[in-house]
Amino acid sequence: MPKYSYIKYLGFFFSNFYGIIFEEEIFMKIEKINRDNIKEYVRDLGIDILYEDEKEIMNGTFGVKNENRFLFGFASLNEEDLISINFGNNKIDSSIVKKCIEFLNNSLSFNGRLIILANDDNLIKIMDDLYRVKMISVFKGVCINDSIPTREKYADVDMKSIKYFYSKNDIACNLYAQNIQDEEIIKKLDEYFNDDNYASVEFIIIPDSFNFMKELGYKCKSKRYVIDCE
Repeated sequence: MPKYSYIKYLGFFFSNFYGIIFEEEIFMKIEKINRDNIKEYVRDLGIDILYEDEKEIMNGTFGVKNENRFLFGFASLNEEDLISINFGNNKIDSSIVKKCIEFLNNSLSFNGRLIILANDDNLIKIMDDLYRVKMISVFKGVCINDSIPTREKYADVDMKSIKYFYSKNDIACNLYAQNIQDEEIIKKLDEYFNDDNYASVEFIIIPDSFNFMKELGYKCKSKRYVIDCE
């Protein structure tokens, strides 16, 4: 079966893509979400959205059908081999999730590995038992959707210059990318941001730092999982 990484350019191909996974009678089809099937996609996943949200869904979202019904959707993100998945209100268990992700991995990954982002609590709980967590996004405060941190700045903490992004209301700091896991540095950085009274602070961390971040009052926003092709 052919494998592709840059799925956002393959809407035409996926509109006619089918795949069979395992030995069971599970027949899946990938469709680019557009004006012709957006209503069906929203209905099947039980998504409650505004009219304005439909444009965002049609901009890069793919739906996966099983027996002519959308089972879940996925979207490519900025990084190669990274996608987010969404089952909506459909009932899922470990068996369903594993089969669906194996289908995606066989269909989309170019180098035998796919990174999947999950932000639904139930999906995260299931995937924690199935796959290796690569990194975790945690936050504290209230996320404001129209305030995206894009301006770059550096915080000097214990002789380290730590890059972060900020907006009027929010802070985002990727500790994973900067190989920072020292708890004292993270604690001081948390205090540094709290002093500025931002509405929300978000860190991307290694899994081993998760329990410490919870002690500081942070909650899980999303997790990224490594899906290796066996």
